[in-house]
Amino acid sequence: MKSKITIALVFCVFIATTVLFVFMPPRQSGFGFAFFLYDESDTFIAEMWQTIALSMPEDVYYEVFNAGNSQSIQNRQIVEQIERDFDVFIINAVDRLASNTIVERLSRESIPVIFFNREPLEDAMLNRENVFYVGAAADIMGIQQAEIAAEFFEGTHVINVVILKGEHGHQDAEKRTENSINRLRELGFNVNVLATRSASWRRQDAYDVMRSIYSQFGESIDLVFSNNDDMALGAIDFLLSADVFYKGMPVYEQPFIIVSVDGTPVGLEAVYNGLIFATVHNNIEKQTSAILTLADYLANNRNMQGFPYEITNGHFIYIRGDIITRENIMDFIRACSH
Repeated sequence: MKSKITIALVFCVFIATTVLFVFMPPRQSGFGFAFFLYDESDTFIAEMWQTIALSMPEDVYYEVFNAGNSQSIQNRQIVEQIERDFDVFIINAVDRLASNTIVERLSRESIPVIFFNREPLEDAMLNRENVFYVGAAADIMGIQQAEIAAEFFEGTHVINVVILKGEHGHQDAEKRTENSINRLRELGFNVNVLATRSASWRRQDAYDVMRSIYSQFGESIDLVFSNNDDMALGAIDFLLSADVFYKGMPVYEQPFIIVSVDGTPVGLEAVYNGLIFATVHNNIEKQTSAILTLADYLANNRNMQGFPYEITNGHFIYIRGDIITRENIMDFIRACSH
């Protein structure tokens, strides 16, 4: 049984880390989609891009442009592609505050825009035609994090919490953080937030942040809320190196629990190995389906009344995910390996 699980996880990791440009097809007679990624080194974005590329209709020509976490580079990439015959621009913005300028520029050219993962400010979207956002229901994810933690701490009055926060100003980081703490308090817990530190979604940054936090608060910590799996894994890297956490130990016997978000292959592996207590699935498959279905509607100028996903305020499509624990993890590993 263990060997099958390992093979499935390795397969998932392979899919998530394959070089981005492998799947670029030659120009065909169908529609053209231009994808702009904020940073292909981001684990979640790399996995999401691979899912999009593997799901692309055969008659669609597409190219992908990596900004390397530079908004100025992404701006230049977008402007350079305007004169080409792409039908839809699909953008994972480096800085969500730049979205207004991007929308204004592309609206002048009547190019439909789909933002994903990094939500533009509402002012950039409203009163605009053919401008949409597809992403996770981040507020619900924060609530789900709190609810699974509440089950673990049932009967406990006070919870000392550490928060590993994503990039400052990113809507998902703000919503996950706020809603996780507020929901715990709504459920009757006295929540003592020991520290809220940004690790910018990155594993190595989280290693350093957790080392600092643990040196200050140590055994006082009951719970870590991480805004994503990579930061949870960075914290775990430190905790293992410092002999605070132990591989092979049941999750209930670790000195405190970590509740995360994403359900990436490496995150699933940590849940299976008892290092992450639970993670909330950032449903890449459904987000991919929404993005590509929406791109098809826009490219074909189809009536949006038939669109199969709920649209909030005329522009926003939010996808919910499930809670993943050791008890149900095989459902997600099987889905990934397929």
